[in-house]
Amino acid sequence: MTTRARPAREARTYGGETRELILTAAEKLFAVQGLHSVSMLDIAAEAGVSRATVFNQFGSKILVLDAITARSLESYRTMLRAALDDTQAPTTALLRRLFRQMGKGIAGNQHLYREVFVEIRKVSMGLDGDGVSPGLKRKTFGILTTIFARGQGRGDISRAASAEVLATAFDSLLSGAVIQWLHAQRRGSLPAMLEALVDVFLDGAAA
Repeated sequence: MTTRARPAREARTYGGETRELILTAAEKLFAVQGLHSVSMLDIAAEAGVSRATVFNQFGSKILVLDAITARSLESYRTMLRAALDDTQAPTTALLRRLFRQMGKGIAGNQHLYREVFVEIRKVSMGLDGDGVSPGLKRKTFGILTTIFARGQGRGDISRAASAEVLATAFDSLLSGAVIQWLHAQRRGSLPAMLEALVDVFLDGAAA
């Protein structure tokens, strides 16, 4: 007597789907109520899962924010990798493109970033405990530094400062401008403002 082979079971993706539900719910609540007014129970209710499930997935609200930060940094790293892979465009054009892309991304989700951008910066620097985003932040900064170093090697970026100093200045200018724009009473176009600022930066950085 022969037995029929059982069909292979599909791999369960419930854990990953639940994680995305929780992060989407958290982003929605943070954008409306602010980070500090939202509890893990609120996130669970919005996501349609139990409070225990939220804690099992993340452990704390800071780690929820860390996961949101990591997603943002992954998008930024993708932009940086694309810039590094572009061996034809001048470094100045690549930097302008990065500012423009970041401006569009933040402006498109401005309600969330207005509430959590400063906290995201702290989390990504490891100031609020452990998480995956500080490691991603170091990787993105490393790629940005490499872009500046390559530009110096090409001769289209000044050698007056090190690539690391230039990357730090670029990152600080971007963050400061975004924070000011997010909290300004009257806001124009963020991408346009960032493009104007990157031109000021490049006046000093370009060779």
